[in-house]
Amino acid sequence: MLVFRTLEMLKADFANGKEVLRPDEYLNNGLPYCKKCKQPRWYVSDDNLFAIRGLCKCQEEQRMQQQQIELKQKRMIEFNNRQKLSLLGDRYKNIMFENAIITQSNVDIYNKARIYVQKSNVMLDNNIGLYIYGDNSSGKTFLTACMCNELVWKGYRCVYTNLANILNEIRASYDGKGLGVCELLRKLNTYDFAFIDDLGKEFIGREYNPKNSKWAEEKFFEILNSRYNAKKPIIFSSNYLIGELITVLGLDKAIVERINEMSTRVIKLEGDDFRQREREEKSELAKKLGI
Repeated sequence: MLVFRTLEMLKADFANGKEVLRPDEYLNNGLPYCKKCKQPRWYVSDDNLFAIRGLCKCQEEQRMQQQQIELKQKRMIEFNNRQKLSLLGDRYKNIMFENAIITQSNVDIYNKARIYVQKSNVMLDNNIGLYIYGDNSSGKTFLTACMCNELVWKGYRCVYTNLANILNEIRASYDGKGLGVCELLRKLNTYDFAFIDDLGKEFIGREYNPKNSKWAEEKFFEILNSRYNAKKPIIFSSNYLIGELITVLGLDKAIVERINEMSTRVIKLEGDDFRQREREEKSELAKKLGI
């Protein structure tokens, strides 16, 4: 309970024992001071009508530090919850831009990716998507996973998946196990940013199963169209140039045109063999351990 007293009344309460000094305090001119920072632990109102017990400088600093700790813990819990919703696997759940190996060949695209995240509100408001392509093992998944985690940390709802997983979910719904198309599309549109990794692999060898391939194309277009109409961006990654989705994989022109329209910027990722470097690092570790 907050008690309002004049400064003289506060002094009197210390003198007669109504107020008791704490172990880390001492009296100076009848009023409490902090032994550590030597600052007063009392305040006087601007009009000098009343005085109250208060926090000294070091107590105020401790209070601020505790608030920062609690805020960070709360933010981490919220981040972890959003990250679970993103469907990003354990392999990539802790990577951020600070974990990336920046080289002369990839520094430009990483700078662009950082700018995209920094200006994410503009990207979302204007439905600005990306199409990132490059050779196999060039680090596309690592880069886009970094972007996803950075956006999730900023408070956005993101989903990181590939077309095969989405199609498998739709197929499972036919047996009553997965989400139906309408429900899946509704769910996908609740995310601010959608990441579709390794686009194109689902259609390799399509000539051996044309019926199934046609069904996949139809569902893929529904997914694209749903995000397009909701004005929600998609970040694609692929081994193929957008034009090669037609010339190499034979995708329907309408699908590729929609991808092209949604991919405001098309960026090539160049770099060393990402997986080879990882294998070499693991090999060196194994050697050090005597294996």
